Amino acid sequence: MESSNVVIDDTRLKSNDHEEEDVLEDDSPLERVVVTPNVGTSNEVTQPITRVPNLDSNEPAPWVRRLHNKEDVIGDVNEGVKTRRQIANLISFTCYTSQIEPKKVDEALNDEFWVLAMQEELNQFERNEVWTLVPRPKTTNVIGTKWIFRNKSDEDGNIVRNKARLVAQGYSQIEGIDFEETFAPVAHLESIRLLLSISCVHKFKLHQMDIKSAFLNGFLQEEVFVEQPKGFMDAHHPNHVYRLKKALYGLKQAPRAWYECLTQFLVDNNYTRGSVDKTLFIKRDNDELFIAQIC
Repeated sequence: MESSNVVIDDTRLKSNDHEEEDVLEDDSPLERVVVTPNVGTSNEVTQPITRVPNLDSNEPAPWVRRLHNKEDVIGDVNEGVKTRRQIANLISFTCYTSQIEPKKVDEALNDEFWVLAMQEELNQFERNEVWTLVPRPKTTNVIGTKWIFRNKSDEDGNIVRNKARLVAQGYSQIEGIDFEETFAPVAHLESIRLLLSISCVHKFKLHQMDIKSAFLNGFLQEEVFVEQPKGFMDAHHPNHVYRLKKALYGLKQAPRAWYECLTQFLVDNNYTRGSVDKTLFIKRDNDELFIAQIC
């Protein structure tokens, strides 16, 4: 049913009987809608009072109130009505992400969404050329691997992503064979506070960047071998292992390898490393000043 004359009366939002009586006595030929609270004082949920025009008569149509028991309403009536975008996002997250967080690899392999997350992680290895499949060495230590599963949630608590990460079991590394040095500088909290203070005074523009799979970009100086990930063994070479070209999460030297790689990139682009804080890099280009802080 369509009506070309609709008036929304925003002044009549009170739910007392006096207001409702005034509305019921209105003889205006226009359609009016009065919004009342969703929850009544009893166990009934009150819907908005509406008046449907009578197309066959010149008389104004009667007002109709629809009452429903709270037990018949699905969900919490106090939460309000979700928008179409919120409902679409909720349906999308529910249909395309797993709602469980597996503790073992076998549980993840039985869930198609977690299999896709694991495959996405391995695709990162291929794009970054992290490793190479080689025959198992006889006299060299081979480090085990382990899958870590985490569900990522938004501000409303909805699971929006299934994150699978393959890490190395660094506790099995042998010093002098699998690693030499593990030290990596960490930004001082005082330096970060000072940078924020200077940016506020001089109106600097600050940009925060989170590099995805950062450790997979650090080159290794040592010869490190890891086992093939569980559930994704090579069908033709099940006994082969991977020789690492770049760092893997869980390795003792992974933070140092990533820091050295990023430092070399910044120095090659005319940045100067700080003398006190080794994670602070400064570049001057004519009248412009660039500051990079590695956290």
